Amino acid sequence: MTLSHLLRFLPAALLLLSPLRTDAATVRLLVAIGANVGDPDDAVLSFADDDAERVRQLFVELGEVRADRAYLVVNSPAAVVRQKLAEVAGRIAELRAAGDDAVLILYASAHAKGGVLHLAGSHLALSELRDSARQAGARLSVLLVDACESGTLARRKGGSAGPEFAVSLEQLPLHGQVIISSSGPGESSEEWDSLKGSLFTHHLLTGLRGDADAEGDGRVSLSEAYAYAYRRTVAGAAGPGQHPAYAWELSGTGELILTEPKVARSALIFPAQLSGRYVVASQPRPDVVAEVDKAPGRPLRLAVPPGRYLLRKRAGQSTGLLEVELPYGGERQVREEELTWRRYTEVALKGGYMELRNSALLGLARLESAPVRDTGTRLSAGLGYRHSWGPWWALGTVSFTQARYPAVELQVRERALGAGVAGGYRWLSWALVPHVGLGLELTGVEQRLRRDREEEIQDTVGEPLPTRRALGVGVGPLLGVEVPLPGQAFALLQGQVLLRYLPSQEQSALRPAALLSAGAGWRF
Repeated sequence: MTLSHLLRFLPAALLLLSPLRTDAATVRLLVAIGANVGDPDDAVLSFADDDAERVRQLFVELGEVRADRAYLVVNSPAAVVRQKLAEVAGRIAELRAAGDDAVLILYASAHAKGGVLHLAGSHLALSELRDSARQAGARLSVLLVDACESGTLARRKGGSAGPEFAVSLEQLPLHGQVIISSSGPGESSEEWDSLKGSLFTHHLLTGLRGDADAEGDGRVSLSEAYAYAYRRTVAGAAGPGQHPAYAWELSGTGELILTEPKVARSALIFPAQLSGRYVVASQPRPDVVAEVDKAPGRPLRLAVPPGRYLLRKRAGQSTGLLEVELPYGGERQVREEELTWRRYTEVALKGGYMELRNSALLGLARLESAPVRDTGTRLSAGLGYRHSWGPWWALGTVSFTQARYPAVELQVRERALGAGVAGGYRWLSWALVPHVGLGLELTGVEQRLRRDREEEIQDTVGEPLPTRRALGVGVGPLLGVEVPLPGQAFALLQGQVLLRYLPSQEQSALRPAALLSAGAGWRF
């Protein structure tokens, strides 16, 4: 074959060898903007930045937004917001050049007045935000605006709200732009201390976690989320009221799915027969994660991140409480008979944080350095009782050790009884719970000495060697980790360094010692 023939077939060969492009992918991007500080004469908000972070977390968790495509802009001026929007537009252009299309979700919570967001002493017109989202190049953009000012218990988050639009929520087109605002014409939105967030955003996030799933298919569409947030916001708003608004400029057909709670790593399962208002708060920081008005007859799967929660149900002057631990994910079914009932005033006075099982019994195995030099390590067994007050804890232990070892023409039988107290701090927000503390331990040691030819020596001398006894004390820091197990059980691994004082004839009375403990416990 000649060179000309090879050159003729080379393009076709390269085409066959090159990877084929699969169907275009839909890529989601999110920009969450939150600003507590507005103009100098605006009261500082408390939770706009937290709301923005919650929105980002939820869409990464349930909304098919990759973490590196979820942008958070908090307490930054308008210039930083514009820069971030320009960066996102560049990312969308790259995706389109690669044959993919993009869906952009843009959330903003801040002060507003006259159609202008107040961002850290600077201004950004809502119309500019809308146009930036539309011109970013995404096939579909969803703009969620929760513009706010401040107040006292129920903060007025108002400003100039856009018009309220009458819409049909039967079916949503998939090309263009959707705008949802937290309030209607002439209204203010509300920020609540009890929710540690905006009323509208709070209900929107609860709906997206699964409570808005009217069809029960494990997915929450834009129409379901809006209808749910509208209903709950209108029902819960104080004063003259708050009515979220909705608008679109769309073409095509289809339904936009915002989240898929069915794919969540962890969830709370509410059986069909349950009814009432349930509040799910994180622990140990009692942030409200979701607030559900459960109607009988329909089961509910509420997606929550892995972690520790306190479930509350109000009934008259009492509150039912249930501790839920999902540090690694999984599902937990809510059963009415498992609720622990307390007076509502007790729960309220403790600010939402309650530890229902703050006592624990522990069984421990300990490996410790020898109290007598050059006699090897000791393996001991121990029991403990721990009491906790939130992240703070105190522990009492008793331990028993028995050992045998040779000396110069002697055999030594040693027994030791220890009693210790310790206290410190736990980081309860972690899946594995680390803790630090300081411990004090008293140790009583008894040594029985037997000579190699004891019977012969006693026949000659007539007296055995006297038993030796000593009482020592040690103090030092400790470090450990607690591993939650199913139910109320947990495993514990802990290390401690002691400076121990133990009177002795053969060695210095003041020596360092080390202890390594492993065991299991049961909270009650």
